Amino acid sequence: MAKYLFARYIWELTTIYRLKRVTLKELNEHWSKCYLYDGKDIPRRTFDYHRKEIEMLFNLNIVCDKRDNTYHVEDDSSFQNGELRRWLVNSVAVSSIVRQAEDLENRIALEHIPSSEPFLPDIIQALRENKIITFNYQSFDREIITCHTLMPYALKLFRQRWYIVGKPLDNDKILIFATDRISTLSVEQQTFKYPKDFDINDYYHDSFGIIIEEGVSCEHIVIKVASSQVKYLRTLPLHSSQQETTITPDYSLFEYDLKPTYDFEQEILSHREDFEVLTPISFRDRIKTIIGEMYKHYSIDPE
Repeated sequence: MAKYLFARYIWELTTIYRLKRVTLKELNEHWSKCYLYDGKDIPRRTFDYHRKEIEMLFNLNIVCDKRDNTYHVEDDSSFQNGELRRWLVNSVAVSSIVRQAEDLENRIALEHIPSSEPFLPDIIQALRENKIITFNYQSFDREIITCHTLMPYALKLFRQRWYIVGKPLDNDKILIFATDRISTLSVEQQTFKYPKDFDINDYYHDSFGIIIEEGVSCEHIVIKVASSQVKYLRTLPLHSSQQETTITPDYSLFEYDLKPTYDFEQEILSHREDFEVLTPISFRDRIKTIIGEMYKHYSIDPE
């Protein structure tokens, strides 16, 4: 059936991507342990056909190194430095692995992600064709539903939520909308001219999170991090500018060049006593003020 063939394409792609380089014999050894295994090895001619289908479906090329007859997924560094492509492959790989573990569902706990699936295909179509979108939206801080007509520039994923970034027709200010707060959406026939100098990665280059605050400039931020949290930051940096500049048995100093916006404030506060902002003093004072306001709430027992 077609759905099983598609699943095979995903399995072949993600397995080769995960193993980096693999011969057809090695691939068949893994295939024999796959939940899709039909009792037959993958013939070379069949695999060559699958490679062509994978390239057409995913725009990813599985190439053969004739020197040792190994296969690998070709890296296209020109495609946004490969970031989007790697994210897509990793996402598909995780989905494939979890799919194989359906019999362990009571032993695998997943994180809930607000659904944006109904609108993502239409939004991506609008991005590709530079078409205006109209949608009804209800933010968390307003009870009324508002209607927006937007020139969609980009999509951004942050903490399990997709966001649309774009400009309204009657305003030159870039706005950001969470797609899970949209109730209806339509793609209009009207097109717009996408600004060639806009790049979503450049737009968020100096920012953490999703919020862009007017008047907030990029600053050099130094954070003292307790040794118990250092390894977490080394393996999952908060920002691309992160540098570990001082290492001691008790703490490390991490330095960043970014805008200290609300999202970054929340990130710092979420680490409680393990993070201490050293500089700039203005940002340190802001964190101190927030902690002081929190202390007021907890210094008196509730009535």
